[in-house]
Amino acid sequence: MTLVKEKELCKLFVEVGQQQYLLVAMGTNFPKNNEVAWNSFITNLLSAKGNPTIEYIYKFLLNGVAESNKQNQSEVKIKTVYNYFAAKIIRSIFVEPSELEKNWYFICGAAEIPKPGNFITVQVFQEPLVAVRQADGRIRVFLNVCTHRQAPVFEGQGCVNVDKWALCPYHGWAYGIDGHCKNAPGANRGEFGADFDLTNYSLQEFEVKIDENQGIFANLSENSHIKQESQPESHQNIGVEIINLLNSVSPGYADGESATLPEQIRLWLRIGYLEEKIKQLIVEITSEGRSDSRQLILESLIAELKHVILTVNSDGSTAELDEVLQGVYSNDDQKQIIGKSIEYSKIDADDIEYAESSQRRQALPIWIYGDPALFALEVEHLIKPTWQFVCHINEVPQPGNFTWLDIIGERAYVIRTASGELFAGKLQDVTQRGSYPKFGLPNYGLEPIDIDIFYGFIFIRFSWEGSRLADSWYLPGLLEPYQLQDMQPIGGVGRYNINVEVDYKLLWENFLEDYHFPMMHKGLTRRFGVSSDCEGINGMIIPMPDPASPSLTPIERQYYDCAKAIARHSWEREQQLQDFAAENESLPETLCYSAFCSMSAQEEIPMPFSLSVFPEHVQTFSLVPARSRECRFHVRSYGHVLDPNELHSKAIEDAQLANIQLLLESLHEEIRVNYICQDSVSSRLFDKTGVFSIAEFDVAKFQEAIYTKLPITRRQRKPL
Repeated sequence: MTLVKEKELCKLFVEVGQQQYLLVAMGTNFPKNNEVAWNSFITNLLSAKGNPTIEYIYKFLLNGVAESNKQNQSEVKIKTVYNYFAAKIIRSIFVEPSELEKNWYFICGAAEIPKPGNFITVQVFQEPLVAVRQADGRIRVFLNVCTHRQAPVFEGQGCVNVDKWALCPYHGWAYGIDGHCKNAPGANRGEFGADFDLTNYSLQEFEVKIDENQGIFANLSENSHIKQESQPESHQNIGVEIINLLNSVSPGYADGESATLPEQIRLWLRIGYLEEKIKQLIVEITSEGRSDSRQLILESLIAELKHVILTVNSDGSTAELDEVLQGVYSNDDQKQIIGKSIEYSKIDADDIEYAESSQRRQALPIWIYGDPALFALEVEHLIKPTWQFVCHINEVPQPGNFTWLDIIGERAYVIRTASGELFAGKLQDVTQRGSYPKFGLPNYGLEPIDIDIFYGFIFIRFSWEGSRLADSWYLPGLLEPYQLQDMQPIGGVGRYNINVEVDYKLLWENFLEDYHFPMMHKGLTRRFGVSSDCEGINGMIIPMPDPASPSLTPIERQYYDCAKAIARHSWEREQQLQDFAAENESLPETLCYSAFCSMSAQEEIPMPFSLSVFPEHVQTFSLVPARSRECRFHVRSYGHVLDPNELHSKAIEDAQLANIQLLLESLHEEIRVNYICQDSVSSRLFDKTGVFSIAEFDVAKFQEAIYTKLPITRRQRKPL
């Protein structure tokens, strides 16, 4: 693609992104005033017809996609891009509970769920709902949010036998069609504490009315005594269409494939959206006054805009994107608002008290996942002080070698200096992003930042205070025999980044427990025999059974056979080493038929990084926060240099490739469930407090670190 053409495409998609924000602003007004107008707005948005503005934007987008396909010789479908465009609008519109109390909302027609056990899922604004036909023929409507870790219990439309249970796809919590929690895996073994009571974890239920036309309406008031201002009227069911749209752009839905659009188009759209939103927010602050919440959101948006511009990383659109930055900082009022720091009022927890015995069992409220104002606080109190993984020392082996990491609007470089030392620094301004490799002196024209090396892995952080990695790593003695510092990167399939539009905390909590393995990861369960009653994962050694499960898939069998071929000792010796590790918190030699994950102690440094160790290679896994609802999976694989003349080299290489593929498949399983969880935690009506089992102990420790550093997260309702 020529630079001129790329510049034109950049400008086009940025303008579409600006229009996307204006449509969000337009759509936000409808729920407060006119439900019929809202239904019409969504209908027009979904069809790209019936509204002049929407029709104009669709044609604009159509031309942009066609030109992009021509320039890139690709085949991106306009439907994929437009569905993403529309879903972002719907996901950006929130209605507070006080507004939801004013109306009755159409759910579906009674004929759509004719038999006992039939259910249908819908979305009313940000609220996921499910209507279920009961055994006695009655229809009940529930908030479709699991009371454990907030995944949707019901998906799509279907039927649950009246004598069976609906299983949450995340951890397998079971619910009857009456909404009552029937089973929590591990509860009968006391893994939720002696005072755990299933009756406290039923789905939230709403009042239902059925009119003369057999239309089912729900009253979404949190307080049943509040009288709605309007009676049931509309029979237009857009709730199912919204669910279908959101599913169509969430990875893992369409026949196991992700419905994605080119990253460059996605980022250009986001830049336009952010540019317009920042300008409008500055206008509000200028005219209506400053507030902590507005200032925090502004800081969050500015950091996100810088991050997206860094991520585009394209010479062809540099001038256009610098022009966007200049537009944001254009006048004196804006400069004063953006450049002026504020002293935030003291952030304290509310009056909710927790018994000492349950402090690590009760989950934080769900509003913390994806809140932009809170994210600005997280950047200062959680992300900047935390070590972030960059690469291995052997990826910058020679003087003059360098690499970088883009995170929260900053670009952090790691450079091998002329003397052979490693130096870390960050760009002083995002407009300097194209200056490499012409680094200047002193400090290569960068602002120095902290750097640490642990077993050959390089980490940086933006704060100079806090413990070093060696002082906070969980059971570092397990890693000693593997000689990690001597490993080399495995390129190709072993190295990848995946951008995910999910809050990094939601994703990291997923990776801090194996309670979800039996429900979500059938392959991992087959290969390693894990169960829901394992206690956490920090440094936990997971044996690979011998003999292997007879139900392994071909690639799983290939991995097992290769691992067995490179075995250096017997299965009995393997068990002895596991016992030794449990007793001494270290290993005298490497394990061969086992895998384990090691990371820092979460309550001390809640860093989203893990190191998975296998017989044939290791995989580093980190989450790089980008904004309140987006982060990047930063995955790298490393292994020892193979001698082609050595007997087992081919088996080791085959084991590496097979395992890397299997790990990627597991990652996509994680991505899918976290996308649907992100939609569920958007609910403003959910009023439960989640609970942790023993197997989620590390999640509880992570959350303890969050509410210790940010006590505001203990508030049950969003305070910002």
